[in-house]
Amino acid sequence: MNSAQIKAMVEDEFEELVEIRRDLHMHPELSEHEERTEKAICTQLDKLGIPYEAGVAGHGIIATVGPKDAKYGIAIRADIDALPITECTGLPYASVNKGVMHACGHDIHTTVLLGAAKIFKAMESELKGAVKLFFQPAEETIGGAERMIAHDGLNSPKITRVMGMHVDPTVPTGCIHLAKSRMNASTTELIINVNGVACHGAHPDQGIDAIVVASHIVLALQTISSRFAAPTTPVIVTIGTIHGGSKENVCAGQVKLGGTIRALDFETRDFIKAHVKTIAENTAAAFGASAEVIMNDGYPPLVNDVATSLAIADVAEKEIGRGSVIFMDDPSLGADDFAYFTSKVPGVYFNIGTYKEGQALPQALHNENFAPDEECIKYGVLMNVLGALRLLDEDEAKA
Repeated sequence: MNSAQIKAMVEDEFEELVEIRRDLHMHPELSEHEERTEKAICTQLDKLGIPYEAGVAGHGIIATVGPKDAKYGIAIRADIDALPITECTGLPYASVNKGVMHACGHDIHTTVLLGAAKIFKAMESELKGAVKLFFQPAEETIGGAERMIAHDGLNSPKITRVMGMHVDPTVPTGCIHLAKSRMNASTTELIINVNGVACHGAHPDQGIDAIVVASHIVLALQTISSRFAAPTTPVIVTIGTIHGGSKENVCAGQVKLGGTIRALDFETRDFIKAHVKTIAENTAAAFGASAEVIMNDGYPPLVNDVATSLAIADVAEKEIGRGSVIFMDDPSLGADDFAYFTSKVPGVYFNIGTYKEGQALPQALHNENFAPDEECIKYGVLMNVLGALRLLDEDEAKA
């Protein structure tokens, strides 16, 4: 099947894909609770006659298309969970699950992979290797990618490269947005428990005000970026929550700070963590208080393989059109657990544009008004299919 035939097939199945997407959008489910979504995906795979394993890492599914004796394969991932957001789009297919919404486009991701699955199945006899389809749960919370990999998902056959994509409402529909190398940051959860001595608000000299101490810690942490790191090194230490105090006329004895650390490589992450601990503990000590610093590492940095990124960009330029590829000027300090895949296998993570000129509402991910242009589904399917075929061709000699 040539690219013209694949494009024609995408056009033919587009109406059906929109129906699938709208059904998923109407029935979003939170991480680790994707029961209906799992069943809906299985129903579509059953219709296509594609073998799969369900219940992976919770409600995930791994499906495989291609020769049964394949020696290698390409993996493609789509996340399937939703967010705890009340939808306000007013669309006829808006979420019917109160307080839950596909505000990050995972309904689009899932639909795109199902659309690609149909094409892969139609040309199964032509595939040079296997294509493994990862419908991944719990991206928004516990990192379902890591659990799917631990399920031996990158073997049988051996996966040589991996692809993933995300919708991007800041990029026009029909455009692909990606980084050649560093794409997203690592994450580290940060908790700082500040312990002072409570006392009457009218007699602060008789205690150690933990709120004052915590305030100094928050301000001092900002110097990690401005004074300890090079200006060209992206460093994020964000304090997002402060909890302390029980009454207006009481100097608080305890304060709990919560935040996040972001870095684009492990060396920088460890550098930040060391300075956070030093600053918090010593700032607290200067006031006669103490600080307990707890840091839990989350997702690793997401780094695209340069050769794979350039291959996917070349596919887009040739098949979607010149000017369709936008390379990122700088990496994002956001994070995605697709990083677990790229830390194991060379791969690429790219964005597909969903912005349509003239859209009435400002578009942003994790926003209650997020309503992506459904035409993006076509481009997502094309890139998944044509990109995978390109990588299968390139990796044939390595198998």
